[in-house]
Amino acid sequence: MKKVLSIVAIAFLLILAACTPPARSNARAYVTSIAARSNEVTFRVEVRDPDSELDNRNVTVRVSTPGEADIDLPLELSISRPNRSITFEGLKSGSAYDVYVFGQKGGQQVQLYFTTRVFTTLSVGDEESNPIIITTTEAFLNMDSRKHYALGNDLDFEDASFAPLFTSGTPFNGSFDGRDFTIRNINIADEAHIYRSYLSIFGYASRSTIKNLKLDNVHVDNTARPFIGIHYVALIVSKISNNAFVLENIEISNSSVTVSHNINQSVTNRNLYVGLVGSSMQGTLRNITIKDSEVNVTQNAVNGVYAGAQAATAGTYIGGAFGLIEQDRGIGIEKLAVIDTEVNYTVVQDKASLGTGIAFVGGIFGAYRSDRNTAELYSNATVTVLHTRHEETASDKLDTIFVGGIVGSMIKSRLSNVFYNGQIFITATHALNRVHTSLIAGQATTSASNLLAGGSIVVSTTDGMQVAQNSEVYPYNWSNKFMNVLVLGNPSITIDGTLIDLSQFSVAPTVESQITSEFILDLLA
Repeated sequence: MKKVLSIVAIAFLLILAACTPPARSNARAYVTSIAARSNEVTFRVEVRDPDSELDNRNVTVRVSTPGEADIDLPLELSISRPNRSITFEGLKSGSAYDVYVFGQKGGQQVQLYFTTRVFTTLSVGDEESNPIIITTTEAFLNMDSRKHYALGNDLDFEDASFAPLFTSGTPFNGSFDGRDFTIRNINIADEAHIYRSYLSIFGYASRSTIKNLKLDNVHVDNTARPFIGIHYVALIVSKISNNAFVLENIEISNSSVTVSHNINQSVTNRNLYVGLVGSSMQGTLRNITIKDSEVNVTQNAVNGVYAGAQAATAGTYIGGAFGLIEQDRGIGIEKLAVIDTEVNYTVVQDKASLGTGIAFVGGIFGAYRSDRNTAELYSNATVTVLHTRHEETASDKLDTIFVGGIVGSMIKSRLSNVFYNGQIFITATHALNRVHTSLIAGQATTSASNLLAGGSIVVSTTDGMQVAQNSEVYPYNWSNKFMNVLVLGNPSITIDGTLIDLSQFSVAPTVESQITSEFILDLLA
């Protein structure tokens, strides 16, 4: 009997314990400042205990999502420090999480906070650290403009043509990491794909990153449908609209850009921007090498300063790497090389010129308008300009050209650690308005440091002679110019048969004696 009574008593106590309500408290926790990523989250927890009911301010924070084990972490708070941040790692991407906060009252756990779906972790591709892996050409051609991607292997397009992936209406705002894989055998030449204002693989980009990418045997050619009007043409990207853009660690080989512009010259001819890497650029551009490639541009008219209804100040910008670095834009532009590459520009006026055209041509840049300096540049590109004037073009509507082994025109900014060792050929049927050409830069307005030039310039005119402005190594004078600008070997500049005297420039015994850039020296090793 006693045993029965004992069992009944114990059972009664257990029932009472089960029926005892959980501890309650007026204390509350608050969760704020939530920052969720793909596999982690950080937020701030604050505990308020107005009646001093809690045993202490130490709490346990739990995150929970269906199908995954709950994760509990302790968080030590105090009266003097009632709020702190806490970070959970190892979360499932693309998942909504509930959040709990538990305290202690009278030795019992008390719930201070609970809310469902407090945060959702980012999905794969929502951030650069957790990109969508691309392994097929189909996946590459269907990239979303706001996602983040990385190559998982080389891609061979087997000479396929396709339209630019992004436009000015939907610019690329994500990231693309080539992870040192190679994209090869692209031939963007079909008539259905080429007549685009921004013609290149990526087309138009804004606040985005493209890096660690190799291109081999990639070609853009609009011969099937020549352009009229403003166009931007390149292999990787045509136009950038945000200075936060980053393009770095790029290699291009055995590739080309071929452009026909203003064929059958119309009154609507406008600017042209062409480069093997990019057309009209800003942002960070660094560690880019181009080898064994070509730029070929043909125009029947060059835009420039026009009168009346065609009033404009513009031009043609052609570079071995970039057509134009935009006005007062650019952040870090450095470590650029154009090697064993041709930059060919042909003007054949099919009608009397509408106005004084302006063209900027360079082995790396057509024109550089950034207010940031640039450094560590090397080119041995062969730059060729052929100009045929229409017989009825008036003497007050002659074109002006700026041609340099590195850059056609350099305004505002300074060059440092720059080496050119190629050939420049300018051939014209008649005298132009002006020819600005020098081994490093066709035009320059600031001093520079550690410049070195070899190679040659040959300007020849069939009928008449050119007015060549300051043709030399680097056409800007300052007090210690001849300490900073040296020549290698025996460079020469010949203007319509007249050899320009370069004897004032000292000869560097070696490249290393003038150029200190490891980027350049490694390329030459």
